[in-house]
Amino acid sequence: MTLRSWLRSGLAIVAITALGWAGAVAAAGTELRIATVAPAGSSFHKRLQGLGADWARGPGGLRMNIFPGTQGGELQIVRRMRVGQIHGAMLTSVGLGQIERSVTALQMMPLLFRDWEDVDRVRERLAPELERRLFEAGYVVLFWGDAGWVRYFSRTPIHGIRDFRNLRVYASSGDPESVEMMKDYYRPVVLEPDQILLGLRNGMIDALPIPAFLANFSQVPSYAPYMLDLPWAPVTGALVLTVRAWNQLDPATQAWLRETSLRAGPEMRRASRAEDEQAVQAMRDKQGLKVVPLSAEAERELRHEVGKLYPRIRGGLVPAPMFDAAVDELRNGAGTGS
Repeated sequence: MTLRSWLRSGLAIVAITALGWAGAVAAAGTELRIATVAPAGSSFHKRLQGLGADWARGPGGLRMNIFPGTQGGELQIVRRMRVGQIHGAMLTSVGLGQIERSVTALQMMPLLFRDWEDVDRVRERLAPELERRLFEAGYVVLFWGDAGWVRYFSRTPIHGIRDFRNLRVYASSGDPESVEMMKDYYRPVVLEPDQILLGLRNGMIDALPIPAFLANFSQVPSYAPYMLDLPWAPVTGALVLTVRAWNQLDPATQAWLRETSLRAGPEMRRASRAEDEQAVQAMRDKQGLKVVPLSAEAERELRHEVGKLYPRIRGGLVPAPMFDAAVDELRNGAGTGS
């Protein structure tokens, strides 16, 4: 979906000189280079810094060298890990899906998850298998995280599916599958990530899907002052290290990273979920954001229309076995959607 398009790239990409392969290998064991698309100074960057401080207090004083918003989008980050330029990353399910497509079951199914209870239940069900598959692909999962809900921000209010049909919505050039899929619902406009705010300002696009914390950080309401009051999809992900880098750490350091990450994961999830709501309120108070509710009838119609995409998502964006496992878990939960 378009949420994958946006998250694949991030709002700002700053080119830097690529880190050398030899230097990366030499650093592993004393320093781990960790990338994230989250901008410098953002709350996610600061939380990673806190975890890095914990790592430094452990055996050997391992240093986390964080690269926030400087390694390109998540596709580029995965490529850099594969060639050893960086040792690990905080990735959403979009980036993780470039390593192991099954992870997309945690995020790439719009309107299927209705609340965090749904998200947690599906993640707990799928995590052991996902971690096994990621390890086989060359990556160690240190903890699972999330970053709030993707929501639609727009220049004009969205009251239902009919309003969507008239919108020009940001789409990523690296996501042709999603672009084609969404043509049935609105007009996707392919832009580079650093053109998003300019596109909103000059009318090239009318809307974009984005998590609230990043919309707040980037002051999206300055150009798109309306937010549809409907969580579209959770932003989920994990902190991963390459097995190559992991194997260069001594056992005591590995154990310390496991211990600190086991504590950090739940705390980061709690903080990000609280921030999701706080960001919406901050945008209302300080940036004039207008939250647009849907009537019960409009929400039912929208969910029905989006549900028509599920057969195409199953086996397409999300591998069929994992799609089915997620849906089965949601159906087995009381009071959740399916």
